[in-house]
Amino acid sequence: MVYNSAAELCEGFGYPPVHVKLTIEIIDKRLGPVKAEAEIAIKPVKAKGYLEVLVEELESEHIFADENGSIYGSFGIDQSIQIYDEVLTTIPFEEIMGNENWKETVEESITADKLREQLGKSLNDYQFSDLSGKYKFRKRCKITELQFID
Repeated sequence: MVYNSAAELCEGFGYPPVHVKLTIEIIDKRLGPVKAEAEIAIKPVKAKGYLEVLVEELESEHIFADENGSIYGSFGIDQSIQIYDEVLTTIPFEEIMGNENWKETVEESITADKLREQLGKSLNDYQFSDLSGKYKFRKRCKITELQFID
């Protein structure tokens, strides 16, 4: 199907969500690899004139690391990584409208390499809370494995 207008695109657009499994390395000697699953959706935003490629939901297994007691030490962690409704990238309507190969355009934005890069940025911006919930902090993260789930 070829979309010829923004209205037609917003009304009729349908692309199934993409599910991925991740292995995340959090740069912290107290932690091993962390497993997570994410659902990536592609949705039109008529007011902005583009398709959003977004993380509808990303949840990791539970992460626990005790505080190490020193005033210079690391904060404790007792939580899962949870990211919801975060935009990874956008695709302008102009690239979709009138294009018979629009699926290829969409699929170029959700390749394993692109998702690894974009989800990596989201994970590095993620704010953990300490055990008291009083302090927020970031941890450097790296996606070591990404697999598509059918």
